[in-house]
Amino acid sequence: MTPSGKSLFFFGIYVVCTGLLFVIIPEKLITLTLLPPIPSGWARFIGLLALVIGSYDIFSGQANIKPIIKISVFVRLGFAIGSILLYVFGQMPISIILLGGVDAMGAIWTAIALKSEKS
Repeated sequence: MTPSGKSLFFFGIYVVCTGLLFVIIPEKLITLTLLPPIPSGWARFIGLLALVIGSYDIFSGQANIKPIIKISVFVRLGFAIGSILLYVFGQMPISIILLGGVDAMGAIWTAIALKSEKS
């Protein structure tokens, strides 16, 4: 795997693990992250979405699929910005920024890796 592929691969593992936690122990995870309560079914649905997205990240990183690796930088930064906006507009507690921050850090890692590969 290239460095950018590895960054997306490992980020995908984080996303899959988060998705699994939402599927298996949604109430505990929501409490731990200080998110507002939601029905367990919806939390598990979000977990399933995370499992799908994380799987794409893992397989795209492993296969070094450059177009997906590159667009993932913008998508993850967009998620981070969306998380901030949800907080700013009073839709979510400040703890949501932590989740968006992890996406931003992963996106920056991938962007740096992509830049190093051009050298």
